[in-house]
Amino acid sequence: MKTNIIILFSIMGLFSCTNRNITKDDIDYFISKYQNANFSNQKNIFVFQRSRGINEITYGVSKYEENKPLYFVDFNNTRKSITNINRSLLKKKSVGDYLTQSEINEAVNTINHFHFFLFGVDSSENVYINPFSPDEPPFFLRLKKTTGDSTIRRGYKYKLYKDNWYVKE
Repeated sequence: MKTNIIILFSIMGLFSCTNRNITKDDIDYFISKYQNANFSNQKNIFVFQRSRGINEITYGVSKYEENKPLYFVDFNNTRKSITNINRSLLKKKSVGDYLTQSEINEAVNTINHFHFFLFGVDSSENVYINPFSPDEPPFFLRLKKTTGDSTIRRGYKYKLYKDNWYVKE
């Protein structure tokens, strides 16, 4: 995993403060709901909720395993549409657009549709999701191929829950 994603996960972990206890039932329900979900159309995409207002959500969007600056995307929850794409970090780093309007729309629509706080798919189509709380790293890791490993390190330590699903320790 590239440096900027690891740093972002670390910062999110340091500043997270969730009081909600996630139960086995929560985990089982989530896994059963998304066991067969196909996220291959989001390969190499990373998106997370940065902030939320009454009618607007701001998302950070980038390529998953590339060390590139984030796009910040404002999404109007009432109109269900993107109202602004902030490219200031790209300009600051003299980086041209590396995602198309269509890729940004798809990433934001996917995270919004599923009501995730964080969603990413790496180049191997492993899926990283946090459906429970903002400002936290991925809670779930769904591997494309089952390895049988009881623990995996991907920025954080994940333990095998069942099948190809891992949960953050």
